[in-house]
Amino acid sequence: MNRWLFLWRRLTQQLWVRAGAYAVLAVGAALLAAVAAPLPPPGMTERFGGESVEEILTILASSLLAVATFSVGAMVTAYTAVSAQATPRVAALVTSDEETQKALSTFVGAFLYSIVAVTAIDARYYGEGGRAILFFCSLVVVAVVAFRLLAWINRLSNLARVGHMVDLVEARAREALTERARRPRLGAGTGVLRRGLDVLSARTGHVQNVDVDRLNDQGKAGGFRVQVFAVPGAFVRQGRPLARIDAAGVDDACFDDLRAAFTIGHTRSFDQDPRFGLIVLAEIGAKALSPGVNDPGTAIQVIGAGVRLLDAWSEGPSDAEVRFPHVLWPDLDAADLLDDVFGPVARYGAGDVAVMIRLKKALALLRDCERLAAPARAMAAEVDARARKTLPIAADLRRVVGAGAP
Repeated sequence: MNRWLFLWRRLTQQLWVRAGAYAVLAVGAALLAAVAAPLPPPGMTERFGGESVEEILTILASSLLAVATFSVGAMVTAYTAVSAQATPRVAALVTSDEETQKALSTFVGAFLYSIVAVTAIDARYYGEGGRAILFFCSLVVVAVVAFRLLAWINRLSNLARVGHMVDLVEARAREALTERARRPRLGAGTGVLRRGLDVLSARTGHVQNVDVDRLNDQGKAGGFRVQVFAVPGAFVRQGRPLARIDAAGVDDACFDDLRAAFTIGHTRSFDQDPRFGLIVLAEIGAKALSPGVNDPGTAIQVIGAGVRLLDAWSEGPSDAEVRFPHVLWPDLDAADLLDDVFGPVARYGAGDVAVMIRLKKALALLRDCERLAAPARAMAAEVDARARKTLPIAADLRRVVGAGAP
């Protein structure tokens, strides 16, 4: 993904950005009502340009502050609950949830709109025409607030539910996996450079995004190829190689440009990292299987989500058109994907017969996928081995070992 597009997406996922945009639009609408004052006909001006608009705005101003404060409190409560019940990695989806951001931004924007409009009325900023325009704008604001409040109430019923979090993580993971299924190496080529110059990291952290287009442009301009070592999700230390180029010598400016194509942060990102979504799903399943939670049903739901995601990835082409021939990119390992989502469930749920049976059946389904057949068989054998170590009852062991058998 283009570096600036990635940064823009990360920025727009911040709550304050959407809330600020709504606030600016609301304040602008309140002040621009005076500009549209000549538009309404005289009859409409006399009817709607009176004191009623001020009463509506006063009600909005007095109520929306409490609604916004309550909504922020509900979001914080949901954030805390999800962190405790699922995993802190999924809690960030609460604040970046689009419906949640729209609700909070609408309440804040409508509150500022009403405050600015009441202040402008007291300052005699509007004439009768402006007050009439403001009346109709206020009706629109009331309708939007009412709709968004109903949507927010419906959202609150699911916001802190673990099953809803599983669905959110699955949706975010599906985006990255579908993109990798469509473009297995993000449009880059394949291969290994045995010798060359290494592009070293200037920071320590997780690779969040790699601008493949920028790397290809640099390689094309310099007449060299770039082999990427640190794909999104990799943890790199300062001074360790991010990539390698097969060039005899390049200047420092070229190295800086190549290094700038790698966005490194403190945490992993869902956007270009298909394994991160699977890992977060596995964390939810592992947490559900802990003695303090003891919720095997959530683990079974995670297994179902993992099957759907891996099935969607396996349907993609094993190879695709190479758009960036100057960049070499490693392929995703099917065994790694399988272990990411099912490994923790297999380890922590080894003593739960229902979870193991569902996992064996899931692996049997994935054996039908050519790219997943071998790792699915290997993990099924691992599940059987764990069952033999943890299940003391022979009948339970037979049920697990026999589950998913052809």
